[in-house]
Amino acid sequence: MIQICHTIATERAKCMDIMKSNPKMLSAKNIVQLSQAILELGMNKGKEGQKFLTELAKKSKSLALQQCTGFDYDSIVGSFKSALGEIKEDPMTANYDAKVTSDGPDTCNKGMANEKIVNPAITELSKEIRLLSGIAFATTNFIPNKN
Repeated sequence: MIQICHTIATERAKCMDIMKSNPKMLSAKNIVQLSQAILELGMNKGKEGQKFLTELAKKSKSLALQQCTGFDYDSIVGSFKSALGEIKEDPMTANYDAKVTSDGPDTCNKGMANEKIVNPAITELSKEIRLLSGIAFATTNFIPNKN
């Protein structure tokens, strides 16, 4: 866990907090199990975030918020889920999917900025998803390829 969190240059302490607070991560017996636990956490956080954004979008006519809750968070959940499905047979693709998960919150943030919408809860959610994507990328990077 320490080695993985050291690859996350800006958020090492937060990375360790996430790993130490998750029983599945603590009990992981190998890098694949650890990767699965992180990807599951990311997918679940993505679903929670999407639910939160959907509730906000119901109260707003913001096109950016509609984009965030729809396409952007669909891609976040989909990428984490895809990485989970590929992890044992194609770790390299799982690694790629873990990395591109961060595109969703980045796109969401750009849309919100373009509409001059400032919402600290959305900003924090995006940071958390981006961090989980980084941790998942770092972790899946340690899985040996099946060549």
